[in-house]
Amino acid sequence: MKKSANNHTQQEPGTTGLFFALIRCGIGKEEKLPVSPTATQWAVLFEMARKQTLAGIAFAGIEKLPNEQRPPKHILLQWYSLCESIKSKNAELNRKSSLVSQKFKDEGFDNCILKGQGIAQLYPNPALRTPGDIDIWLAGGSKCILQYVRKFTPNEKPVYHHIDFPIAPGLDIEVHFTPSWMYSPFKNRKLQQFFSKNAAQQFSNIIKAGEYSIPAPTPAFNRIYILLHIYRHLFFEGIGIRQLLDYYFVIKQETTEDEKIEHIRLLKEFGLYKFATAATYAMQQMFMLEDEFTYITPNKKEGEFLIHEIMTAGNFGQYDTRYKSTQRGLNLARFYDFIKRSAILITHYHFETLWNPYFKTWHTLWRWRNR
Repeated sequence: MKKSANNHTQQEPGTTGLFFALIRCGIGKEEKLPVSPTATQWAVLFEMARKQTLAGIAFAGIEKLPNEQRPPKHILLQWYSLCESIKSKNAELNRKSSLVSQKFKDEGFDNCILKGQGIAQLYPNPALRTPGDIDIWLAGGSKCILQYVRKFTPNEKPVYHHIDFPIAPGLDIEVHFTPSWMYSPFKNRKLQQFFSKNAAQQFSNIIKAGEYSIPAPTPAFNRIYILLHIYRHLFFEGIGIRQLLDYYFVIKQETTEDEKIEHIRLLKEFGLYKFATAATYAMQQMFMLEDEFTYITPNKKEGEFLIHEIMTAGNFGQYDTRYKSTQRGLNLARFYDFIKRSAILITHYHFETLWNPYFKTWHTLWRWRNR
């Protein structure tokens, strides 16, 4: 397997360069910033960290900085307060994830917690990863799962891979029939076979999340799934830096040579290899991914495109000004944005982009049948 020289771009003194340096401090790759930020830059860095849902990781970097490089006291106190909130939410979500998983298990559904609290345990300090909702993958198939969910929340509408399950205030749950999908029916068939084949192993893989135990995917499964999750967001909403950082910690898990070969084979089978080369380059540039974990040849052109998309869109595309259809009901605006996004993506991932209209048409009919 080809290995690439890990040539990192030189950090510019601008705020973006400082932000990446701060994140690298937070994950233990650097001990200080290339220059000391001004008070104005610190205010911008705080907003960048908040918008990218990386406030906790960035704060871990601040704690390592020499005193002369730390932010002004009023910004430091804001940052500290936000991090304490993140820690509290993580502790509560660990508890809720364990309870939700056990409840579904008691109801006869084997399951595992996707992303979220499972991925957080790969971080140097899991409590500092900004938490989200609970994504739980259930055994049993969509028909059986929908029947169960609709006994409690009859008005929720499913999508291909999940249905929302707002069973209690303040508890956001996505119940997954399958972890993810591909637009191409040929690639998707292979992917769903992979999920089915490996489901039992994921449901029985128990890890610790704080003081609680939860079932969560294995590293080998996450090497496919987390990358695919990022890929799906590239086509749908947008990618945040944190999603790529999740993948960084997945890739850094111990891997045998045989597992590396199998991983590459699966990436090619599912049509994800090109995107993996882009993600590898981006992780080198952003997080200084070491050569020992760079067993997928990085692609500079695709990697720079990915970095641009990440920095333009922000977390889940919340700060992407290129697309306007944020309000429901704007069908023409959504269609225009679909054409615009497809025009951007087709030169990079043409096979998946060309299958997108087919999938959307099929999915509309599927949702109508399952309404």
